[in-house]
Amino acid sequence: MENKNSSTLSVIALIISIIALLISLFLAWCCPCWRSCCHKHQAADGDQPTVVSAQPSAASEQEADFSDQQPVAQPIAEDPDPSPMVNPDGATKKKAATAPFIDLGLPSGTKWRIINEDALMTYDEAIEKFDKQLPSYKQFKELYDKCEWKELKDGGYKVVGPNGNHIIFPFTGFINCTGEFRMGNELGDYWTSTKKGEKDAYRVAMNARGVVFQEHPCCYARGIRLVEK
Repeated sequence: MENKNSSTLSVIALIISIIALLISLFLAWCCPCWRSCCHKHQAADGDQPTVVSAQPSAASEQEADFSDQQPVAQPIAEDPDPSPMVNPDGATKKKAATAPFIDLGLPSGTKWRIINEDALMTYDEAIEKFDKQLPSYKQFKELYDKCEWKELKDGGYKVVGPNGNHIIFPFTGFINCTGEFRMGNELGDYWTSTKKGEKDAYRVAMNARGVVFQEHPCCYARGIRLVEK
């Protein structure tokens, strides 16, 4: 009888140990106190972003990190469109203020300006000057989901809408928080209007490997492409 009781107690102790282990694993994965990445930030426009890669490390000056995910666009090399209405160099041949917006046939009805603004801007500068004309994460994501993205041989992406109209995103580079211009003609870097916390906002970065959506410090100056509905 004593051996039977000992065996029963051993089984109970084993079960309790397994339960305690499972609880510990559950807390380690889901509790914000144990794992900070479980803390969810609500996007400013009410849309929780779903295509966001790991935040870049300080060692790389928080430049775009394409290493841990598949590109969201498959590059197709082709020559730039020679149309004067689409200027890959930005607003050097036509003032952005008078440049038209084009209908790409998007479900939301959003129209995109055919060229960039003529200067890189920080997030706060862009919001103060353009407010709701700065595209949200949701609007940029629709552009990716509904359009065909083709890499240009000279740098940049041609984005073809469902109705066949297109715009071009040139590789503009960026200006970091210490005022250094970086990665010109190598990286397209564009602000969205969607904030993440107090000091970060979502940007769209693109290079020859593809396109990623990431949160990033608002003090960086990036390319600006406006929208209207």
